[in-house]
Amino acid sequence: MVNRIMTIPNTLICSSHTISGVLPGAAKPARHRFSDRVSAAAHAGYTGMCLHLRDYRAQRVAGFGDTEMAALLRDHGMQNISLEFLANWFLEHDTGAQEDEATAYEAARAFGAHSVNVGGDFQQTGIPPEQMRIRFAALCKRAERHNLNVALEIVPFSNVATLETALFITDGIANAGLVVDCWHMFRAGIALCDLARLPGERILSIQVSDAHPEIRGTLAQDTLRRLPCDEGVFDLDGFVAALDAAGASVPLSVEIISPNFAALDLDDACTMSIRGAQALLARRQVLTG
Repeated sequence: MVNRIMTIPNTLICSSHTISGVLPGAAKPARHRFSDRVSAAAHAGYTGMCLHLRDYRAQRVAGFGDTEMAALLRDHGMQNISLEFLANWFLEHDTGAQEDEATAYEAARAFGAHSVNVGGDFQQTGIPPEQMRIRFAALCKRAERHNLNVALEIVPFSNVATLETALFITDGIANAGLVVDCWHMFRAGIALCDLARLPGERILSIQVSDAHPEIRGTLAQDTLRRLPCDEGVFDLDGFVAALDAAGASVPLSVEIISPNFAALDLDDACTMSIRGAQALLARRQVLTG
């Protein structure tokens, strides 16, 4: 699939897990200092970051104020800031989810973030789509008071496993949209032609990585074995072309989750993660003429 119009910007965002130095769910938010991560990402060529809510909490505990954190991002040219990750927002009376949501609003105000990524029900507790939609709309209404968009991620091992379900939950909500992660799209077998038919204005985050040919263990286990772009089997050129065809207008966010990457030195993680994504964008320029 070759598209002659480019709508995705030629800039790159560094996702939080790519350079945190730890795997998701680790006891501490990151192995590398926040200031070092911002500096290293900027030096490698990233112009934006997706920051984890735990980063904000850790910096506040360490004594850093909102103004100081915002200045750090601004001084390093980080112009595109988003947040992650809200889980269990659909569960009533979940104290942890409520605390995370409150932190998201504080962090968005401090960092100037435009959106927060949220997930579906990874525990598969049986909440029907209709109830998910009602509670998602309520979350978006609260987020709107803080000028924050809410991006729902399509994940094949959650109850938001298809494009159809994600569009149903988000439809008609002004500040709602989708996280389109190539890893989840390819592993779920979602066709590129279906991605190309998505409403481009609803795509709030695009995440890219690569993968081994074979799936090891469950999908939830295999998603922790991601590779840098161009080191695996995904048709990343086709993926980006499909989202260009859809009219997506947000930069690619490089999200590489793996124990190998978590063990890397910070500078190596930044340079190794961005290299393939830069090549992907360069090929896109050639293909579109």
